[in-house]
Amino acid sequence: MTLPTRLPRRPTSPTLLTVTCSLPRASRCALRRVSLFRCLAFSVAVLPGCPDASRSDSGDTPAAQDADDASSVDADLPDAPAPDVPPPPEHASVTQFLSDIRRTGANRNERVLTPTSLRAGRLRRVTSFLPTLDGQLYAQPLYLPRLDVRGAVHDVVLVATQNNSLFALDADTGIALWQLHVGTPVPRASQPCGNIAPTVGVVGTPVIDEATLTLYAVSFETPDAGVTKRYVVHAVDVRTGVERAGYPQTIAPPASNGSTFDAHATGQRGASLLLNGQLYVTFGGLAGDCGMYHGWVAAIDVANPTRQSAFATPGRGSGLWAPGGLASDGTSLFIATGNGFTPDAMGEYVARIRVASAGPTFGGSSTDYFTPSDRLALDLSDGDVGSVTPLLIDHPGSRTPHLLFQGGKRGVGYLLNRDDLGGPGRGDGTNGEGLQSGALLSAGILGANATWSSARETYIFVSGRGGRAAPCTGGGGVVALRLRVGASGTSEFEVAWCTATIGNPGSPWVTSNGDASAILWVVGASPPTVRAYDIADGTEVFSDAPPSVRYWTPVVAADGRVFVTGQDGLFMYRLN
Repeated sequence: MTLPTRLPRRPTSPTLLTVTCSLPRASRCALRRVSLFRCLAFSVAVLPGCPDASRSDSGDTPAAQDADDASSVDADLPDAPAPDVPPPPEHASVTQFLSDIRRTGANRNERVLTPTSLRAGRLRRVTSFLPTLDGQLYAQPLYLPRLDVRGAVHDVVLVATQNNSLFALDADTGIALWQLHVGTPVPRASQPCGNIAPTVGVVGTPVIDEATLTLYAVSFETPDAGVTKRYVVHAVDVRTGVERAGYPQTIAPPASNGSTFDAHATGQRGASLLLNGQLYVTFGGLAGDCGMYHGWVAAIDVANPTRQSAFATPGRGSGLWAPGGLASDGTSLFIATGNGFTPDAMGEYVARIRVASAGPTFGGSSTDYFTPSDRLALDLSDGDVGSVTPLLIDHPGSRTPHLLFQGGKRGVGYLLNRDDLGGPGRGDGTNGEGLQSGALLSAGILGANATWSSARETYIFVSGRGGRAAPCTGGGGVVALRLRVGASGTSEFEVAWCTATIGNPGSPWVTSNGDASAILWVVGASPPTVRAYDIADGTEVFSDAPPSVRYWTPVVAADGRVFVTGQDGLFMYRLN
């Protein structure tokens, strides 16, 4: 293995050098920076120990690792690395919604925030952290540690506003390192319906390609006060705030299932997902279900953004509006739709979308979709199964090791075999659907859920409103489910514990140091609260009341900091 003949695109200060391993993205050495005078020692100690390029540290092929889209992380030079074993990461990047393409919400590289440190009362809001922003926040913040921004290294948090501005903020001070205004936002008054006001800009959470240090964001823009509307994809260098060559580009995919993409009747709330050089963006209707809209999965070739393809749900309705957008196992995409309005609509579906050279496609076989047995009743009552993003889970030791968990506005949780989704449900709408189903939260499962596993246990954290499943009492918050292998050898869940009552809870987030020190984080909007729970026993180890909380937007906890998205700002907590 040799040093690269040219430096990677991330710039370094005069005393820094980047060393590159020919590894899959998840274990790549490219973004691990060491001081110049230690470079030779590093090349001797680490580079010979880099795994063969045909396999990663987890045994996956490069294609599988790239598909998993794991973030590269920075690491200090280890004193004595074991042969063929990369050093453990010391910093955790957050490059997309709920941490990864499976939307697990798990940051397993947290070494500072522990149940013990939280019980000691050391976590405090940093009141001097008051970023100056120009609009409301709906998108989840993203985080990059030790990023060289214009010649100085910072830990950086990136946010997007409803004024169509992107900000890179110093994660300790909140000071803007750069700001980019990408276009004029659309006035709410110019739309036929909707619930984001006074303007609509970047709503869906962007995604960062850490290999190229490029942030991809979708904005809603108008050149004429809302008469003309368009969705635009941007590619921005996170080090400088400068748009990449070939961007911005209007999203205008070809027709699908007889439907033509129309930005005027279409809402974009879901997070973007990057997979194998394609940026996937979901669309649905606006709040109020006005106009002729469809669910869209648009695919944009990031190397040539004029090359676009799409899948649209047939009929009217069946939008994709949950904040997590869609999930992926690295091979296929998984979506969940809202209510449909016509007999041929694809309402209340959980579906596998195949990734093909011609674009995203839906096969239509029973292995490729699930819909509850009470689908028509859900359609008529606006009972969207698509109120929550699909969550992908692996459960080793089960006859059904590849799982998908789905919720809906009725508050029923569905555990599905994602290798064979099963087609129409065979239960009563509440029980007997998929591998297992049951009422978990009486007023709805909304936004996104999360999962965390150790060598012994796997949990699903379900966020929603209303009365909780027994043995829990109270209303609203998170129901923690524990997976187990049932008598038939397939996976099933049981209620392990619940959080305190939380009004309008956000999507959960989990931190741990590998299998140790696991913490569940969740915010509530009514009243504003941020809370943390020791996953081992469900005890609350932290709570505070931030000035405000944006409903559905997850907490982001990484590198000893906790970021809470408010109505018009961002708040940060740190150990004192």
